[in-house]
Amino acid sequence: MRPAIPEPPYEGGCLCGAVRYRIEARPIGVNACHCRDCQKLTGATNLVMAIFERAAFAKTQGETQVWRKRADSGREVDIERCAACGTRLWHEPLAAANLVYVAAGALDDPSWAVPASHIWVEKRLPHAFIQADAVQVEGQPAEREALFEAFRRLYPE
Repeated sequence: MRPAIPEPPYEGGCLCGAVRYRIEARPIGVNACHCRDCQKLTGATNLVMAIFERAAFAKTQGETQVWRKRADSGREVDIERCAACGTRLWHEPLAAANLVYVAAGALDDPSWAVPASHIWVEKRLPHAFIQADAVQVEGQPAEREALFEAFRRLYPE
């Protein structure tokens, strides 16, 4: 059973507490990426990201460092990390400046962030768990709308 998504706002931050952020709207998606980059960046089987409209997101304190990464899909993202402790907090896709992808583990309460979709599943590690009702995509979908539709199907407002 999937947990209910709490009403906003959502808050989160880094491991050392130097960086904090606040989000004033419900997510439009929760996705797990199984690409090798996300496996290496997290040290885990995948990276779970809650996707929000950029207008709802605000960094409320602290300094971040930005690292621009070109993904296997060819798309570029700016990855924001805490300048003090290095925690990966969110990323901003250059091709979709209206979106912000928040690392679910950096939310103060990540318990509700269960992926509705999984991408790069062909690179999935054998011990990675995928929910039976989640959409699975090989590689990166051409349009992000498929991820948002999977979320709306599982989490209607």
